[in-house]
Amino acid sequence: MNDLQLRPAQEKILEYENGRLAISAVPGSGKTFTLSLLAAKLIGNGRIDPNQQQILIVTYLNSSVDTFKVRIRQRLEAEELPPVGFDVRTLHSLALEIVRTANSGLGEESGPVVLDEGQGTHFLARAVDGWIEAHPGEWSQFLPDDSPQTRARWRDVTQKMAKAFIRAAKNERYRPEQIMQKLESGNFQESEDMLPITEAPLLWMMCGIYSRYQTILDRQGSLDFDDLIWQAVELLDQRAGLAEQLRRRWPYVLEDEAQDSVPLQEALISRLTGENGNWVRVGDPNQAITSTFTAAHPRFFNAFADRPDVLSRPLPNSGRCAPLIMGAANTLLHWVMDKHPVPEVQTNTFRRQDIEPTPPGDAQPNPPDSEADIRIRVYKHREDEELPQVAKLSVRYTQKRPDHTVAILVPTNNLGHQIAEHLDELDADYDNLLRGGTREREIAAAMHAVLTVLADPLDTKAITAAHASLHALGHPAALLPDEELEQFHTLLRSVHQPEALLYPHDDNGAAQALPAGVATETQTQVAARFAAFLQGLLALRPLPIDDLALALGDELFAWGDVHEGDLAIAYQIATLLRQWRDSQPDWRLPELVAELGNIVSGRRSLPLSSPTDFGYEPVPGRVTLTTQHSAKGLEWDAVFMIGVDGYWIPSNLDSYFLGVSDILGGDPTAEVVAQLRYLMEGDAGIYDGRSATESAHIDIIAERLRLLYVGITRARRFLQLSRSRATRSYNKERDAEPATVMGVLYRYLQEVGE
Repeated sequence: MNDLQLRPAQEKILEYENGRLAISAVPGSGKTFTLSLLAAKLIGNGRIDPNQQQILIVTYLNSSVDTFKVRIRQRLEAEELPPVGFDVRTLHSLALEIVRTANSGLGEESGPVVLDEGQGTHFLARAVDGWIEAHPGEWSQFLPDDSPQTRARWRDVTQKMAKAFIRAAKNERYRPEQIMQKLESGNFQESEDMLPITEAPLLWMMCGIYSRYQTILDRQGSLDFDDLIWQAVELLDQRAGLAEQLRRRWPYVLEDEAQDSVPLQEALISRLTGENGNWVRVGDPNQAITSTFTAAHPRFFNAFADRPDVLSRPLPNSGRCAPLIMGAANTLLHWVMDKHPVPEVQTNTFRRQDIEPTPPGDAQPNPPDSEADIRIRVYKHREDEELPQVAKLSVRYTQKRPDHTVAILVPTNNLGHQIAEHLDELDADYDNLLRGGTREREIAAAMHAVLTVLADPLDTKAITAAHASLHALGHPAALLPDEELEQFHTLLRSVHQPEALLYPHDDNGAAQALPAGVATETQTQVAARFAAFLQGLLALRPLPIDDLALALGDELFAWGDVHEGDLAIAYQIATLLRQWRDSQPDWRLPELVAELGNIVSGRRSLPLSSPTDFGYEPVPGRVTLTTQHSAKGLEWDAVFMIGVDGYWIPSNLDSYFLGVSDILGGDPTAEVVAQLRYLMEGDAGIYDGRSATESAHIDIIAERLRLLYVGITRARRFLQLSRSRATRSYNKERDAEPATVMGVLYRYLQEVGE
């Protein structure tokens, strides 16, 4: 590798030959590049027999799999070596391969059916609804009143609790019957650090939902993601010779994004590598931003890196940010670790590792401070001032510097949808990477409306709704002046013989189907055009649901200047429909349409993949709108972060926290997980002297500070942090407290400007 200009820290890492190695990598340090080089070096140095063995690289996203494959292949070819001897897998595909290998020769070649997130959510909702229906009294005992709003809110909290409870149970490998046995033993003593309970009613409810959920999966012959990893771990424990067979195949395991590792994942790779095996873990615990909604936590990677049998090698140099911006990130880290008012936040948020600039002459030099700027803005009102002003500033930036990439990072999807409206008003050129956006709902509504017609072609209400959805999308088959729309829909609902509209006898048949003497010439033409479009779709009815939905997506969105993202969303909805059909073989088109209707009405969420899951790349001169969570792994020349206030980053444990339930008086998700751990292990898994809710709030503060760190380190040259003194929620005005950390960053800017 003499042709490469490596940094000293990279050279140290490439000295690795065997054993356990932890690489703590700062943002923009080139960890994928370094890990790819290490894999190629191990192959080139003869550490494996590439004809029989492989270096295994485990990562998260499919896009990362492709990136690793390309880079390792290029490096081997540069060394004039054949592009063999490596295997890159997601954790999902690794576990599947272990299960298939264990079952080879047992007639189970195809492997298990594994649910995706959308299917799992669907089955969990069924389990929750089934338990509530069977135990209405036990469920409603927590309600302060019986209003529909309170019941709806408690239903949402119940499902959120159940999801966290099942995730925690599976990561600790507790089956429903084991939990129930403990409960029935009567040995459960309340902990003074948890909410008061009487005979653990929350645990009874959660265990019952867990049992129902698992029964649904068993009847479908399916596993969820945690089941798959759990099964792979058990096979490695129980199947004689399996682990040794796989160690011969994969003598080295290189694990990417290890800061997001969950206990089951760590157990799996630990079994796979063995007590003295070769295991390299790469991650940045300071960018661990999934701990509040998954079983991941940066303490797992930190504990591995600090083990005496593990060699720790940092990757501290980054060429991404100008020194001014790196300094802001480092200032944030040191203030949190040394001066944050909550002691547990000091010790559990960051690993003490500064971002350092690249050395002189590096192939990726840092942008100079002469090109860099950080601004902190305080607006009077979020909705009235901050959102429209930031939208204008981002667009103005693209106009001044069309060769730069620009992003607006929002704390929540809801806030992102609001700023998207301002970008739309400005006719901005932007990529909307938010989940659950207006466009997704419009596309789902259009597909639902048209599928409703296909399920019942004689329903004039469905025909009218289909036209309304197509008109909202701007589809050419439904174009009509807005001032005529209401009357046209009245005409469609008034059609006495819908079959005459959909199956006319001649070219004038559609006009004859409308009420006589009322329709304008334009409306008659639109009726004929719209009817012809529906006729073409009706011919697709015999197709299987996924083929039908894919074809429908082409008809609805593959025309004119439609953005390719619309078509991608339509294809994902088609995949979702197929998954529902596979999981419910007795469902036909009406049942599938009804389930899609639950998504359109908001009773169910639309579990779509983010564009970042498929290797999104920012485009110069075009604004990217995304959340702070989804920004990880990306970078821009300019970054605008909005809503950086005390509401998003609570300053201490007395601050307001999202997720606190007025029904239970605390964080019910944290409480029920703590109760589970206390029941099974006698240890609630919470911070000493803190309640479960306080412990959850400590983790929330820590994760929000890491999110701020991630947002800051996305910016190469320009960073603006903004907040507002007041905001509006549900038409109620409220003051927004400043985040303490913003004062810390403001003082940093004053010091560097002196």
